[in-house]
Amino acid sequence: MINHLNFDRAQATAFPKGARDMMAWAGRCLWLAVRMVIRAVRLANDEQVRMWECVLLTSGAAPLTAAGPLRWVPSLDGYRLVGSHLPAQDPSETGR
Repeated sequence: MINHLNFDRAQATAFPKGARDMMAWAGRCLWLAVRMVIRAVRLANDEQVRMWECVLLTSGAAPLTAAGPLRWVPSLDGYRLVGSHLPAQDPSETGR
């Protein structure tokens, strides 16, 4: 019954072939744009991490394993700086 109306299988789909091709092309373009954005964000993040590593290395901050009056010790909240940056004073020098 459908054959006498020249109705073929390709026309029975939800979208005509031209619309499917256009949607496929738009999907490829969108996916390419998304991949480029992801790549740009990843590169920006890597550059920011490198910048902070340089800042921390050149700032003279004490590394976690440094020995001295100040040292980092692990705690439940993360690493904590303990010690004193002031030299120990002899009680006789204070006049007390």
